[in-house]
Amino acid sequence: MGAGGKVERVRLTFVVGTGRCGSTMLSAILREHPDVLSMSEFFGTLRTALRGSRFPEGELDGRELWHLLASPFPMLDEMISSGLRIAELGYPLGRGRFTLAAGVPLICHYVLPMLTSDPDALYDTLAGQVPAWPRRPAAAQCEAFFGYLAGLLGQPVVVERSAASLNMVGALHEQFPAARFVHLYRDGPDCALSMSRHPVFRREILALAAAREAGLPAGIDGATPPEALPERSAGVIFPPYDAAKLMSFPVPVATFGRYRWSPMICAGVEALSQLPSGHWQRLRYEDLLADPALTLAALCDFIGVEAPRPWLAAAGRMVDPARSGAAAHLAPAALASLRTACAPGTRALAAAAAP
Repeated sequence: MGAGGKVERVRLTFVVGTGRCGSTMLSAILREHPDVLSMSEFFGTLRTALRGSRFPEGELDGRELWHLLASPFPMLDEMISSGLRIAELGYPLGRGRFTLAAGVPLICHYVLPMLTSDPDALYDTLAGQVPAWPRRPAAAQCEAFFGYLAGLLGQPVVVERSAASLNMVGALHEQFPAARFVHLYRDGPDCALSMSRHPVFRREILALAAAREAGLPAGIDGATPPEALPERSAGVIFPPYDAAKLMSFPVPVATFGRYRWSPMICAGVEALSQLPSGHWQRLRYEDLLADPALTLAALCDFIGVEAPRPWLAAAGRMVDPARSGAAAHLAPAALASLRTACAPGTRALAAAAAP
C-alpha cells in the first residue's frame, strides 16, 4: 500500500460521463500513474447506498459515512449471483473473504480494487479509522476520505470517476468548488450500443418501461412491490434475476440513445457550460484510442501531474483502437434509428466544441 503521511488537502478532479464511454479504462490507466489516486465509483457507491440520491445531505460523522460505503447492496449481489457479471466490479470473489451470500461491502466492489491488489487489507485499515472521524459537512467528510487515502498510498492527486456521473456536475461543483472536471465522451451510437449490452443499463431501461406501463410516475425503487409491475417484468427488475431473460429481452438499441445517452449529454453539456472558465476540459474517447500518449499528456497537464514516458508507454498497451465504430456494423435500419435517437446529444456536443 505504501507508507506516505497524511495529506490534509488534495488536488481533486472528477471525470464525468454517461457510462460506457471508456471511463473504467481511463481509471485503470490512471491507476498506474505514480502520483494519481484513481478513485473508481466513489460517488457511484454513495449514490447506490443512498438509493439514487446524488449526494448526502447535511452533515455526516465517520460512522455514518462508513455505513454508506461498507454496507452490502443485496440487489447488486443478487445480480452477480445470477450470472450477470459486471466487468467494472473488481472484488476478487472466491479469493477475498467477503461472499455474495453474506454480502460484499459496496466499497469492496468498486473503490478498493482500483487502489490495491489486497482490498480486504485496505478495507480493514479504513474500518479502523473512518468510523471514529468527527461530524462535519458531507463534502468535508469526503475530502477527508480522499486525503486520508492519498496520504496512506502516497498519491496526492485524486481523480474520481463514477459511471453516469454527467448528471452530477452541478451538485459536485456546488460541494467541491475548487475541483476540476474532465468530460469524457464517446460517439453516441457506439456508446448507446454498449449500454444496450450492459446488464445495469438494460435493467434501468426495462424498469422505466415497466413503471410507465404500471402507471408509476415516480418510477421504481426498492419499496415498489414486484406484483405492481407487469408480469413479463419478472426476473428482470427485481431479484431473483433471470440473466438470460434480462440480456435477451427485446429492447431496440435506439431506446438507449433516446432515453439515456442524448438526455444525459444535453443536460451535462449545459451544466458544464456553467462552470468557471478553466475548470473543465473535454476528452474524446476516440482520441484516447487513436493517440493515447498525446491525449494523456494533455490530461496530465490539466490535472497537474507529469506524464512519465514509461507510464505513457504502458497506457498505450492498455487501449484497443478496434473498440471504436461498433455501431457501424448494425443493420442499416437499426443504425439509422439509433443515429436519429442520438442526434440531440450529437448536436449538443458539436455546439459546445464550436469556437
